[in-house]
Formats: sequence, C-alpha cells, structure tokens
Amino acid sequence: MKRFVIFLLPCLLLGACLTEPKQCPVNPSNPAAETFAGSLVSLGVNLDSMSKTMLGDYTRDLTPGTGALLDSLQVVQIHYTAYLVNGTLIDQVIDQPFPIDLSTTATTGLADGMLGMNVGGTRLIVAPSNLALGACPNGPVPGNSTLVYKVDLLQIGI
Repeated sequence: MKRFVIFLLPCLLLGACLTEPKQCPVNPSNPAAETFAGSLVSLGVNLDSMSKTMLGDYTRDLTPGTGALLDSLQVVQIHYTAYLVNGTLIDQVIDQPFPIDLSTTATTGLADGMLGMNVGGTRLIVAPSNLALGACPNGPVPGNSTLVYKVDLLQIGI
C-alpha cells in the first residue's frame, strides 16, 4: 500500500501541472451599449462625438498636437490614465514619461487609438474589451471590461 501511495502522489502532482488553464468566458464589451460615469462624461467621453477606428476603438482629441505624426506602431513616450466605465481609476503614469512599444503592447486598443496623434496632443480612447485586456480578469480590471484611456503623446521614439 505504501508503494502505491508513493507512486500515486507524483502522478497526481504531475496531472495537476498538465491540466489546461481555466478558460475565461468571452463576452466582449460593447461601449455603445454601456453607460459611462459622470466623471468620464465630464472628461469628454461621448461616443456620438467620437470617431470610430476600423478596429472598433472610439477616439477624440482633447488637444491636437503640433509635433510629429504617429503614423505607425513604434516606441513612444506617453503619460496616460486608464479608467473603467464606472469611473474607477485603474492605472496612471503622469509624473514621468512612460515608454511603450505600440507594436508589441497587449492592449491593441491603446495602440490603435493612438495612431494619427501628433506629439503634444491629448486623446481620449475608449477600447472595447477585445481590444483592451480581454476576457480574463487582470489585477483591478474585471474580465470583458471596456477601458477608457486619456493619453498625452510626449515623444515618438526614445
């Protein structure tokens, strides 16, 4: 019996390691069907007055930039603030430039929404969950969440 238990225990542990990770239910958000918090509306989120990209992000320039045009996905330096549609602040980098490679970022919506910005500009981007962080929860972000970004494009390149 002891040998059986000694043999069975490693098999159970190995089996636990080989199981597939739990899949998250995919229920993509639809920003057009969501109600945005008053604080976001005050910030300028109004889908009717925003442009929609081919991928499905909504964008609106708060301040048009006058510098170089971001016309391809590359490394940029930004300040940004990210919110859930209920107005909850989920992330913010505004005290120092944040370098991000838009060609490899996991948040496709941020990259897509920034295309066409000029350096010195500030833009609102509303990214549906399939272009934001996806179906699985990620830190303070519930799965299938629309994200709202306020982005300042500080510099293109490093």
